[in-house]
Amino acid sequence: MAGTVTVETKITIIDDDTEAPINIVRSKQFSFTAFEDKRFAITSGQTKTLWDPTTDASEAVSDFDLLIAIADGNLDLEMTCNEGNANEQIGVVRLTDDLPFMLGADDSYFGATQGVTGTLDVIDKLVVLEPSTAAKKLRLLMFT
Repeated sequence: MAGTVTVETKITIIDDDTEAPINIVRSKQFSFTAFEDKRFAITSGQTKTLWDPTTDASEAVSDFDLLIAIADGNLDLEMTCNEGNANEQIGVVRLTDDLPFMLGADDSYFGATQGVTGTLDVIDKLVVLEPSTAAKKLRLLMFT
């Protein structure tokens, strides 16, 4: 299934020292040949693999050009580049309540020792950890 997805971002800043709000609006359209809409219930303290096309052949997408993750509370999203290799690189970001996290590509570096170095590769595994004591919901949209 092919199509397009449009991501529209609007940021409104209301500063007590400014008379009018500051509005930043951006729009970006992506074409896709496949997409996956995954919904997860993450239990308290759970670590769960969300996407791993290297070990799960049933994944609808094997890479992504757009990733959107939306959680209803704090979750730690782990992104692995070059999974299983001695030089694999893992990065972790904190997802927060209803604030979408987006990546416009699956490009990432592995074997980095300091700064942006290493070898350009792709993110090939996503894992989530619920760090507190309450169940959360997560929606993961992936487009390729």
